[in-house]
Amino acid sequence: MDVLLTTPNATPALPHGAMADAVASCGYTFLFNLLDYSAGVLPVTHVDRLLDTLPPSVDIAALNGVARGAYAHYDALKMHGLPVAVQVVGRRLEEEKVLAVMGRLEAALERRGER
Repeated sequence: MDVLLTTPNATPALPHGAMADAVASCGYTFLFNLLDYSAGVLPVTHVDRLLDTLPPSVDIAALNGVARGAYAHYDALKMHGLPVAVQVVGRRLEEEKVLAVMGRLEAALERRGER
């Protein structure tokens, strides 16, 4: 494996203080910090209030505890325009490789006109 692409968090940025409810959804980031792996986060798109609004059928109260905390503050209208990112994870001491992959991703987004 060269790198792993994953989410850095379950949701876009949350309002100040909201992580008290959503801290359990940060396992995507904590795991790689604890393992001392090289990692970087790159924004790839933005929240769109029309595309990213949760459908009425989503019952947040019925979700498991981690998802419930993550989505307790989710509001696509308020989050419109916030970045949505990917996390590039490499092995320990492979920061240069992570940065190179992030550069390739950024170049690909620019070629598609998404930067």
